[in-house]
Amino acid sequence: MRLVLLTDLHFGRAQPDLVQPLLDQVARANPDLVVIAGDFVQRARAGQFQMARAFLDRLGRDWIAVPGNHDVPLYNLPERVLAPRSAFRRWITPETEPEVGADDARIVGIDTTSRWHHQRGRISRAQIARVGRIIEEEGGRRTVILVAHHPFHHRPEVEKKVMIGGAEALDRWSDCGPHVILSGHLHTWAVEPFVSRKSRSMTLQVHCGTGLSTRLRGEPNDFAIIDVEGDRLEICRMAETGRNTFTELARSSFRRTEVGWREAGAR
Repeated sequence: MRLVLLTDLHFGRAQPDLVQPLLDQVARANPDLVVIAGDFVQRARAGQFQMARAFLDRLGRDWIAVPGNHDVPLYNLPERVLAPRSAFRRWITPETEPEVGADDARIVGIDTTSRWHHQRGRISRAQIARVGRIIEEEGGRRTVILVAHHPFHHRPEVEKKVMIGGAEALDRWSDCGPHVILSGHLHTWAVEPFVSRKSRSMTLQVHCGTGLSTRLRGEPNDFAIIDVEGDRLEICRMAETGRNTFTELARSSFRRTEVGWREAGAR
C-alpha cells in the first residue's frame, strides 16, 4: 500500500505557485490513499476552506483527513465554543476520525483539536483506549497507522507544548504493540522510533512539514510518500528545494518486529 502524507497546507497563507507542483507530484506518486493531517486553512474562514476544498477536488485520489488547530475558529468565539469543527465538517469531511483498512495496513484518524486550546492538542482517555484496542486487535497482522495533527512527542528544542495526554497515550500503546503515528503541526520533518519509558520502540513517528505554507521555520515545504509492504515501512521525503518543484530529499526504511521498530536497509 502506498500513502502520501500531506499536512499544514494553510490555505490563506499558502504559496499559490506550489499548488500545481504539489498536485503534480502526488499524481506521479500514484498513491492508494492520500492522508492529510490537518491545518487545511490559516484562520478557519469560509473563503479559505473553499480553496482547500478546490485543492481536494483536484487531487484525483482517495483521501482521508483529520482537523488541525487552525481548522478551528480562533476569533469567532461562539462557533469555537459551540461548534468548533462545523466549518471543517462542512467544507472538508463530516468524519473527523476516519478509519480505512487494507491488506497491509489499518489507518486510524485521531482528532486532537481542542476548543479550549489555541495551539496545544489534546487526546482523551476514551480515544487512548479506542486506539489501544485497535492495536491489540491487529496483533501485528497489519501495520496500524495512526493519523493526528499534533505530535505525541517533541524534541527538547521545540517551544510548543506537547499535547495533553500524549505521554499517557504513548505508554498505553507501547503495551499494545508496534504502530506508526503520522503528524504535522511543527512545520518540521522527523522520522524516528520513540523509545518509551519502558525501553520499547513500539511507536514509529513520522512528522511531516508544511506542504504549502509560507511559514517554513528553516525547512523546505515537503510531503511524504510512505510504502507499506508486510512488516516493512519505507518513507520518502519529497521537498521543494527550488524552482517550485518537489524532489526526493531523504529516504528511510524500518521493519516492524515483536519488540518494536528497527531500521532496515532501503531498497
